[in-house]
Amino acid sequence: MKTPLTILAIVALSLGAMYLFAPAPDPELVKARTDLPWQITVNPDGSSRVFDIDLGKAALSDAQNKFGPVENYAVFVRDQNNSDLEAYFGNVMFGPLKAKVVVQLAASEEEKQALAEGSGKRESSPTGDWKYTLSKADQALQAQRLVTAISYVPGTRSLDKDFFLERFGKPAATLQENEEAVSWFYPEKGLSVLIDNDGREVLEYVAPRDFVMPEGVTPYP
Repeated sequence: MKTPLTILAIVALSLGAMYLFAPAPDPELVKARTDLPWQITVNPDGSSRVFDIDLGKAALSDAQNKFGPVENYAVFVRDQNNSDLEAYFGNVMFGPLKAKVVVQLAASEEEKQALAEGSGKRESSPTGDWKYTLSKADQALQAQRLVTAISYVPGTRSLDKDFFLERFGKPAATLQENEEAVSWFYPEKGLSVLIDNDGREVLEYVAPRDFVMPEGVTPYP
């Protein structure tokens, strides 16, 4: 039995009306992403942009707009003249991707020492450094410090070497950290990748002009 032309016309008109009066899609959902871990833009001056953050130029407040509220702040002290000021964001979502994010903040050694002394709380960290959690008063004063580095820990464990080769290409050099873990280095991107068969992978980003190749590396074949 043939469908009457009048019925087809009614269906066509209904579909057309649905299209015309349907709400416009959210532009944030349809625009191309620029903040995925493998989307690194290197600038002629040796700076870089990753996760929509300009390393060395963006402030912590910009990172908060991207990642959400900071969960914790701490100074990690290795020795008297070697420490890092970090802000920890906890779990962050990039579309379907979930990860933990830590940013390193620009500060002089004198400033970091003062923050550590005002902490009132010292504990050891897994790396052997001393961790000084910032006081509430000091935490509120860090928003305008510049972001100098980002550490990204994917929520998916045991990402293999092929995963990173496909997205970043071949590294310039590698370093065998232990039997289960190896680090890959991309100085032209300001990137190091820890690939761990027994733990979580870690991606660390700095401006390429600030990248320092560690000792003992082996050129990638």
